[in-house]
Amino acid sequence: MSFAVQRSTFGCAFTRQSFNVSECMTTAPLPRIIEASHETVRADLSLDTIMTRAEYEDFEGVYENTNTLWIHLCTSGGGRLLRNSQTQKLDGLFVPGRVGLGAPYDGGEGFGPRMSLLSLGISEGRLKRHATELPGGRLDIEALASAYHEDALLTATLATMWEEAGLHGFATAFFDHALAIVLHRLAQATSRVEPLSSHVLTTRQMSEVVAFIDASLGDDLRVADLGRIAGLSEHYFSRCFQASVGVPPYAFITRRRLDRAAELLTRSPLPVAAIAALVGYDDPSQFSAAFKRYKAMTPLAWKKKQAND
Repeated sequence: MSFAVQRSTFGCAFTRQSFNVSECMTTAPLPRIIEASHETVRADLSLDTIMTRAEYEDFEGVYENTNTLWIHLCTSGGGRLLRNSQTQKLDGLFVPGRVGLGAPYDGGEGFGPRMSLLSLGISEGRLKRHATELPGGRLDIEALASAYHEDALLTATLATMWEEAGLHGFATAFFDHALAIVLHRLAQATSRVEPLSSHVLTTRQMSEVVAFIDASLGDDLRVADLGRIAGLSEHYFSRCFQASVGVPPYAFITRRRLDRAAELLTRSPLPVAAIAALVGYDDPSQFSAAFKRYKAMTPLAWKKKQAND
């Protein structure tokens, strides 16, 4: 059996106690709790398992502190989302098809885009019961909640669980099996050991990272920023990036800068020093040396050659 309600917060904290106004009285202004503009909730009677469909406008504030592990699937909209707390450091693009976690007992602060989410909430008690069947007997929630996950089986299972809960409730063998699949897939995301060559960026991750680089060639690009775009830690991103393109991020960025400079030298009337600044070089002599290593001629010689061709 399940029930449905409308309107709830991003953290979706449900209790059976009555609301006590005196508990909320304070002289200091309360921080703004991030909440959905519209939310439909399906939950079992014990509140061990909750599923929601929610819509959010652009938001900024604090995430609710609950005793529930939340697994969120972005279904539409999306963009950059930040959630920063003691155990969760999540900053990157949350877009359709990606899964992100909300760690229990650690609300944190942040902001997010206009988006729609399909979410699964698992109580502490039910999570402990399932954890005994996982590799190592636990989920590394801190690691899982600090990165986005792209897994076709995970996203399909969450969508099917929502439909099953609406038709037959939560007390079905299928729902129990599907919940076990979700938790095992998440456990595999942190426990799987693979050779370096198999750690590559997805097509979407690569596209988003390259687009960010190309839009920021004049800025001070950092690997940590690129990792956040891909939803990965700095170290792991560097490994995946090099496995994907064959060179480390800094070498790839240098190539993109110098390729852009070559285009500008060919088509633009701007002086060499101005073009150097546009592609991230404050020192024209440093730019000239890097360009000569890459193109086997100075920027000025390249500009003259292209003009005569």
